[in-house]
Amino acid sequence: MKSCPHCGRSLPEEASFCPCCAQTVNVRKGVCPPRYIPGRVLYSTLIVFAAAAVLVLLAFGTRSRPKVYDNGNAEVIYTSQGTAYQLCVAWADAPFQPAHQRYANGPADEVYRYPVLLYANLAGSETYADEAFLELVDHMTAEVTGLDKELQMICAQPVRDTDYVPNSAAIVYVNYVATATGEHTAELTISLHMKNGDVIRLHQMQMVEIYGTHDYTVEDAPMDTVQDLEALLKHIEETVDQKEQVNIHLPPVTYTEKLVLDGRPVNLTGSRDESGNRTTFTDTVQVDTQSGTVWFFEDIDFMGQGSGTGLSASARVYLTDCRFAGWDTGVLAHTNSWVVAHESIFENNGVGFHVNAENGSPSDSRFLDDVFRGNGTAVLLEQVPNQVPLKFSGSQFESNGQDIDNRCGQKLELEGAVFK
Repeated sequence: MKSCPHCGRSLPEEASFCPCCAQTVNVRKGVCPPRYIPGRVLYSTLIVFAAAAVLVLLAFGTRSRPKVYDNGNAEVIYTSQGTAYQLCVAWADAPFQPAHQRYANGPADEVYRYPVLLYANLAGSETYADEAFLELVDHMTAEVTGLDKELQMICAQPVRDTDYVPNSAAIVYVNYVATATGEHTAELTISLHMKNGDVIRLHQMQMVEIYGTHDYTVEDAPMDTVQDLEALLKHIEETVDQKEQVNIHLPPVTYTEKLVLDGRPVNLTGSRDESGNRTTFTDTVQVDTQSGTVWFFEDIDFMGQGSGTGLSASARVYLTDCRFAGWDTGVLAHTNSWVVAHESIFENNGVGFHVNAENGSPSDSRFLDDVFRGNGTAVLLEQVPNQVPLKFSGSQFESNGQDIDNRCGQKLELEGAVFK
């Protein structure tokens, strides 16, 4: 039962009319008429909401869309997960300083190869970060563009070789040959493809200068004595541009006096007579030039009498098919020197090959197919000016008092070497 709201009479629950007071017992609710909103207000509101939605979508898309980092030079600062990385193409002795240009030179029609180094560092701190950064990288590529018709240049794809250059993120090997003298340019581009889709590009200009070559034989100048060689070297110093290559083809004679080479670099190539006797030096050959250019010695015997030094060098020297025998020290690399030997013989010396250099840029770190025989100490490493591992692939060590005296703890690669 329920009560009438007007007279209080008891009524059935389902009743809607009171027979006593003739009043309805249903409570009526007021109805609000719809509010009119002008069309332009509604349209403006919809535009505001649509614009807000677009901004949200754009902000999210911009944040998640892969980016390309390319400022056209050899350095890019890249930030990931709150860490800023300095990515740069640089020299091994200046890994935090981007090298926007790389200079190379040489004679025409000869093939040359050099490495280009990529570093990943913490930006602004001169701290290596190669390990952490490479975790973010999917793969790397390299290409050479902008070649002229007289320069052929190709590059290998980036590889990591911390044995060759510690703390570098990657190495790109560049090979080139030019058919004409003069200056040539090309552009090397290294692209880093990140796991998040970003692409980082670094650029380095390759500046190649090709110069002329001068060859001298006994038909061009006398070469029978050390005095003859000194006169020829003085003439070359005065008449030939320092940038041009000089090859001196020595006769199969024996030079009995000390030869000091302190001028411009030249390449000395020996010869052999009908009896098999080769060009020979029985006193010290001393290389004192500080030029970065490499001196080449090929097919020459350095024969001592139980004392002294066969070849003393404070410069970069490349030995091929040479022989050092009977010296207190066969070869001494000191001061700013880097000496490497291929297919050469060191026998019956107190020390066959001695390195004690404070500085020196490696032109090669391989001692290929050399023979160290009957020396008190075959190889003495007292101070090596670079961390590049020395490789003795194919070299033989036989009947030495001590094969390798590695006093400075230089890293060695002895795979392929033979010890008897």
